[in-house]
Amino acid sequence: MRFGKLVPLLFSTVLVLSGCATSPVIEETEPAAPPRFESQVGLQLFMWPWDSIAAECEFLGNSGVDWVLTSPPQEHIQGPQWWTVYQPVSYQIESRFGTREQFAAMVQTCAENNVAVIADAVINHMSGSSGGTGVAGTEFTKYEYPGLYTREDFHNCNLTPDDQIANYKDLAQVQTCELLGLSDLDQKSERVQQQILSYLNDLLSLGVAGFRIDAAKHIWALDLKAIVDQLPEGTRIIHEVIRGGGEPVQPEQYLSSGDVWEFDYARNMKSYFKGEVITPAASAIRFRDFTPSDQTVSFVSNHDTERNGQTLNYKDARYFELATAMMLAEDYGQPMLYSSYAFEDYDAGPAQSASGISPVSCEGVAAPKDEYRDLEWICQHRWQSTINMIRFRDIVADAPVVEKYRERGIYGFAREGRGYFITNVFDNKEMSVSVATTLPDGEYVNLIDGETHQIVGGMLTAVLPAMSAIALVVD
Repeated sequence: MRFGKLVPLLFSTVLVLSGCATSPVIEETEPAAPPRFESQVGLQLFMWPWDSIAAECEFLGNSGVDWVLTSPPQEHIQGPQWWTVYQPVSYQIESRFGTREQFAAMVQTCAENNVAVIADAVINHMSGSSGGTGVAGTEFTKYEYPGLYTREDFHNCNLTPDDQIANYKDLAQVQTCELLGLSDLDQKSERVQQQILSYLNDLLSLGVAGFRIDAAKHIWALDLKAIVDQLPEGTRIIHEVIRGGGEPVQPEQYLSSGDVWEFDYARNMKSYFKGEVITPAASAIRFRDFTPSDQTVSFVSNHDTERNGQTLNYKDARYFELATAMMLAEDYGQPMLYSSYAFEDYDAGPAQSASGISPVSCEGVAAPKDEYRDLEWICQHRWQSTINMIRFRDIVADAPVVEKYRERGIYGFAREGRGYFITNVFDNKEMSVSVATTLPDGEYVNLIDGETHQIVGGMLTAVLPAMSAIALVVD
């Protein structure tokens, strides 16, 4: 079964009638607890323009995707690189992705198809440029943004020669110095908080369901909570807090104001598949040092990690496909899919013209390819195996993981009585298995490749080719 959609909850009032009173007394109810979305499936549509997202939302809704994460919608510095959209110069909803009107129309179209929109909110910093003109015409300097911020609204850490972060094990540097030279906002300031809130509430007024808080790690957790707590009840918040060994800032510190991505989950997926060492996935303590499942968004890759090499990307397309399938089959976290474009240069943005990013077309995409041309849209979310595995996840729902099976290169598990998943991560070696599935006897279709398999006496006996998986579900 599917959980409810991401719809902001409203404060409510009730009329309490008393036999002694001459008029009703209005009593405010306690705010509802933040909703949990463990069973939902999200999708990051990295660098997709608004009109293309709107056009894709009918397909996404029919495929079982519950929410999409957009790129940052605010005005940003000029330039073709992807990272320019992470350097705000104003909070106007005008960018390379489209106009305010196109953004609002996209959100409405997606809502009509039961797909919520999560906006990437860049509120840690403004630009790193000495000055210039934004894509919507705003003139700015690094610490002066007309009608928005002045120099006094930014940190001046005085802890390093250039005021930039030099040591991630120094808490003060991480949260008051500049990240890669970006002008760092002082979120302790009530004025800064109110400017941020005005921006976020403006996006909520256009229908977004919540926000990815970019670079949340660089904002003191209590300052960020002070901002988030002033948003309407039910606003979805997902913090980007990249886990680092021995660092003073960890994702667990932000759970009081939202959910988080567990970066070690994605890093491990790369080692399991690309490293061909998957047996540790069966460990009983695998998730012990991760954030709690009900407050975690699991993922295989995102825009940063596919570029810095920490996770799988489209260049490992078959492994990316299998890791995505395993993520959807597991019971940890809320999975977020990823859809992107091919790149040969780290900085390269998507194909674009003077009017903005070129429209995205996923027509005909149903499976990964061995090679992609530069700037080609990959459309990973359209791979048929991924769509099938969303259905797998819906059907197994809260069925526990049982009957774990592991041997070198192989990992399998049952979702008790409802589904079974097993994968071979070797790139050149087939493996024979005979495993207990907990499934009723009968003929099943493999959701990965469409082949049929027999379950006899609850057992699956099969040959797993190299770089393959079998996913069976009771339907």
